[in-house]
Amino acid sequence: MREKLYGIRREITLKDGSTIYVREVREEDKDSLIKLYTSLSSESLTFRFFGKPSEESIRGYVERAIKVDGKNSFGVVAIHGGKIVGHAEYYTTSKDTAEVAFTISDEFQGKGIGTALLGVLAEMAERNGIKMFEAWVDPDNYKMIKVFRDSGFPVKLKLNWDVIHITMPTAITEDVLEHFEKRDKIAAINALKRFLYPKTVAIIGASRNRKKVGGKVLYNMFVYNFNGTMYPINKATEFSQGIKTYSSILDVPSDVDLAVICVPAEYVLEIVEDCKKKNVKALLILTAGFAEIGEEGKKRQDELIKLCKKLDIRVIGPNCMGLINTDPKIRLNATFAPNPPIDGRIGFASQSGAVGLAVMDYANSYGLGLSAFVSLGNRVDISSNDLIEYWEDDERTDLIMLYLESFGNPRKFSRIAKRVSKKKPILALASGITPAGAKAVSSHTGAIISASGVAIDALFKQTGVIRASSLHELFLISSFLLHQPLPNGKDVCIITNGGGLGAITSDWCEEVGLNVPDLTSKTKNELKKILPAIASVRNPIDMTAGAEAKDYYDVIKFVAKDEVVDSLIVIFVQAVSIQETEEVVKNVLNAAKYANKLGKPVIFIYVGADSKEGIISDGEVTIPVYRYPHNAAKVLSKSVEYSIWKKKPKEPIPTFDDIDKDKAAAIIANSLGKEWMMMNDAFELLKCYGISMPEYVYASIDELDKLNIPFDKVAVKAVGDIVHKTDVGAVKTNLNAKEAVEVAKEMAERLKNHNIRGFIFQKMVDGVEMFIGVAEDPSFGPLITCGAGGIFVELFKDVSVRVTPITRSEAYEMVTSLKSFPMLTGYRGQKKTNVDAFVEAILRINALIEDFPEIVELDCNPVIVHESADAVDVRIRLRT
Repeated sequence: MREKLYGIRREITLKDGSTIYVREVREEDKDSLIKLYTSLSSESLTFRFFGKPSEESIRGYVERAIKVDGKNSFGVVAIHGGKIVGHAEYYTTSKDTAEVAFTISDEFQGKGIGTALLGVLAEMAERNGIKMFEAWVDPDNYKMIKVFRDSGFPVKLKLNWDVIHITMPTAITEDVLEHFEKRDKIAAINALKRFLYPKTVAIIGASRNRKKVGGKVLYNMFVYNFNGTMYPINKATEFSQGIKTYSSILDVPSDVDLAVICVPAEYVLEIVEDCKKKNVKALLILTAGFAEIGEEGKKRQDELIKLCKKLDIRVIGPNCMGLINTDPKIRLNATFAPNPPIDGRIGFASQSGAVGLAVMDYANSYGLGLSAFVSLGNRVDISSNDLIEYWEDDERTDLIMLYLESFGNPRKFSRIAKRVSKKKPILALASGITPAGAKAVSSHTGAIISASGVAIDALFKQTGVIRASSLHELFLISSFLLHQPLPNGKDVCIITNGGGLGAITSDWCEEVGLNVPDLTSKTKNELKKILPAIASVRNPIDMTAGAEAKDYYDVIKFVAKDEVVDSLIVIFVQAVSIQETEEVVKNVLNAAKYANKLGKPVIFIYVGADSKEGIISDGEVTIPVYRYPHNAAKVLSKSVEYSIWKKKPKEPIPTFDDIDKDKAAAIIANSLGKEWMMMNDAFELLKCYGISMPEYVYASIDELDKLNIPFDKVAVKAVGDIVHKTDVGAVKTNLNAKEAVEVAKEMAERLKNHNIRGFIFQKMVDGVEMFIGVAEDPSFGPLITCGAGGIFVELFKDVSVRVTPITRSEAYEMVTSLKSFPMLTGYRGQKKTNVDAFVEAILRINALIEDFPEIVELDCNPVIVHESADAVDVRIRLRT
């Protein structure tokens, strides 16, 4: 599985929230490794080498350890504070087995470094065809045995009288992934607690002037009643806003949990050094002037990242607005925001300070509030992924809200969000994130993806993240999710005292994919008894302008009991009614309690001179209020989609036992350096993964005259430096064998400039033309697509897109959501095709892409779907 453990992870967060830097071992590591091994205790050396080696023996071992070949032998080092604190390696003992060994410095043993390194080694070993790890461990070396036990891999122990033989598979299964993700979650929580619950905060750059960032932060901390100790730092003054000020953080008389840095950018690195001397573990850097300003700032930011990794300090920012924790236990407002949010149940993370300000204003105006606010800025360290994991089990947070401008690790985001969305809704506003167009593409798939904004939608759809289209919509959806039960289905009943508005709302519901079903006869008969004769009891229910306040209560209760109704939209038009708004609201709220007990949500549309969007509540039940029908319909539709997604059972990524991964690796290795794989090699690669294709024969130009073609109808295709064969006349179809050879000779002459190597002579098959493709997005990684195929694929753009890897149900959703799907199921008397075979082909290509990150673009177009799904043509671009 591609990037199963986030690749060779450049940075790994340990259980205590600290970080190590992991990379491949290098020859220049010789002296540092010798220092690591010679500094080990006698016990550690004995456990590692089954006896205490001499310094000369250690030097000899290190000489060998730094000269790995990357396949049959491989090594990694863990770096902390600029020095190597861990070393792990494997070397093969047979074709598919390797022996693995670890060394962790004495002071870092027990922190989880060995387990993390084992995961990295296993990933690389699996890619290199190694299926099993083995290790020989001293029976007294319980720490090393625990490394294997804690890894999450299925471990077997064989006991001998003086040694324990440990074996484990290298395959990164879903269970192993889940184990590593739990470790990452613990690390994220421990790291963020330092930021959100500090006992002592130093404000470096605190100012007497409240118009300056440092002055505003100090003021906000004070007036927000921080339940801890503040230490203003400013060497130019003795007091800041009446509080004693220290000239340096080193002068602070106690430990400091969190340092808020507000000094000019050129002084930040010096301040970070001082913070390390003070043993500060968390830095909130508000200072601008880093990567956001250009090359000079990027260089400064790179130096900051390098320094903080070396010093093992966690960072939020730089160029951020700060953070707020509204918990009464801490009351932390380390921002320069003018209006802090009220205490609420939304955890909000923003990559933009300006958007953060707007969100706080919206939260207050809607009466929703935040549990915490974190402005991420340039995200050199702490990211939205960390915050999602923190808020996953946070009792004060019921809804996670994100504003995203980029993804640092979208594949990790996908795994985290997919898990967390099952517990709590994640609501996101994403802007400025471009899809695959950042790199020139040549295949049909690449052209389709680069020309559309499908990547973010695909990622969110797969992970259950609800995407809002605006800041306004963020809070329209939030007010529903926080206060009403999720709908069980798409069926909506509309209740109104204004027929026209009911009809408009019905149209909007249908527009966004909701249903407005007819009510049961029982419900309609009950409604006729209580409503005037001129009222309409069909859905939407028009109670007419004469409807009384109590009619709202009765109608809502009757409708809520109807089995065909999943949710209710209640409309009150003030201008046509003589009823007091307060009385109508009271009756709606009372009836909503009954509907909610049945698991059915209620939305209120209020149209009046004093109408505004927000909430209405009587203390027991709270209902979202909208001014316009389209808002109510959109909110309900997105909530329904989330409800349906949330009910989906957890599903593994499909694997296949019949693939020939070794042969596939050899084909790819022989093709590297060419960018586009030769078509005959590409077909052979697909065969390795069990992808069906029509029979074919391949012949070089010299073999044409003696070629025997065993097919009645033939397609001939030139194999050479050609991407789009149709454009240059490099493919001809529906030929007999003799015609095919003559056409091939003509092509060989006409296409000399395309470096023709030979020809594919392929049996013609009939069926529905579809396509399957993959293109690598610079932000999201590989995107897999399917759709209507043939020469019009780019013209019609009937495609479904997902971020890899995908599950079987996701593959089915891709196919069934296509406009062309009816063509596969016998549209207008056409023969039905094998949809399952097409889905299987998508999943097998998904497996191929996950196994070989060397593939950056793949086009199977067309795939002829009939009794099987045959890849008729294929183009594969490799990483150069």
